[in-house]
Amino acid sequence: MILSTNMILRATADSKTAIGEKTKAKVVMEILKGDDRITPDDVEWIKDLEEVSTVNCLAKNDAFPINFQLVTGSDSTEATNQKASLLSYDNLENDSGFSEGVYRLVSGSYIAGDIKGIVINSYLADSNQLKLGDLIELENTNGKRVSLEIVGIFLSGNESKQPEGMDSVNRIENQIFIDNISYSDLFETDGYAKVAVYCKKPEQLNVLEEELNKYLSDKADSTTSDTLYQQMALPLEQITRAAKLMLALTLLAGTVIVSLLLCMWMRTRQKETAIFISIGKSKASIFLQVFMESFFVFAFAVLGSCCLGNFMAGILQGFLTESGTDISLEVLLQFKDIGLLAGLGSLLVLAAVIVSLLPILRTNPKETLSKMEG
Repeated sequence: MILSTNMILRATADSKTAIGEKTKAKVVMEILKGDDRITPDDVEWIKDLEEVSTVNCLAKNDAFPINFQLVTGSDSTEATNQKASLLSYDNLENDSGFSEGVYRLVSGSYIAGDIKGIVINSYLADSNQLKLGDLIELENTNGKRVSLEIVGIFLSGNESKQPEGMDSVNRIENQIFIDNISYSDLFETDGYAKVAVYCKKPEQLNVLEEELNKYLSDKADSTTSDTLYQQMALPLEQITRAAKLMLALTLLAGTVIVSLLLCMWMRTRQKETAIFISIGKSKASIFLQVFMESFFVFAFAVLGSCCLGNFMAGILQGFLTESGTDISLEVLLQFKDIGLLAGLGSLLVLAAVIVSLLPILRTNPKETLSKMEG
């Protein structure tokens, strides 16, 4: 029982850690004013925090096309009908319409890590006969230009559902995703409008949020996102609580039962113990002898438990995952389980030996021998 509960507890702990990495709990810091941005120095400070795993910086602005035409159904001559909407990311796959299922990549790659360039809409690419690897040129309001390579093409599915008279800057077809380095080159910006801060351990999310709020309280507001983790971790927490209760009851019952067995066993050895004490043998050596005898029996029990535990691992895994959840539990017998069993079991045996031997050692040997003779 000790070995089985240990395997369950370790499996749930490993699964909880894996879930924490997959669900990507995060704190999103968004600026309060348009001109008071989160600076690169702020981002470096955030990255140095112990609880932070990764940071995804986001910015947004508008730009004029140079060597291509925007998709629009409006006749307006306003600047909003002559611009494309630029959104910059460190990692486009996260914290964007792609992660939310609003957009999907139909060819190419996301902007991430060493992949720099732009991702454009399929309708915009088709209307200008653009393809992956082509260069397009963008210009800001001050006349600064950059030339960027197309690394990905996306679709939304809602392009045809937009109003015909919508200005170009607001149309899905004219949304252009760009990496932060190219964005900084074009707009010479010194900050970001939003920063998604990913937490190493979802349990530390509140601590991370407090630290970020203290540091950026004058320029940004925070929101947390760990709903998916909480939903997936709840069944594991229930299993963990049940396993811990089972372990506590097993240790308590084991101590009581083994103590009773040793008490009955030691009662038959009262005379032997009294003789040892009367001839000068120390109580410590007698205690050590009884403990070693019990420990050798326990060692054989551990070997038997390991054989049975290895067989029971598959049964336990099937029992715990038959509820139909998406959580994967890998219940296997590992050396750490055997080590923990040996440690807890040794403490159990030690407690049982003390309980069974203490009354005999406290009794006067002459009184014990006289009772035996009588």
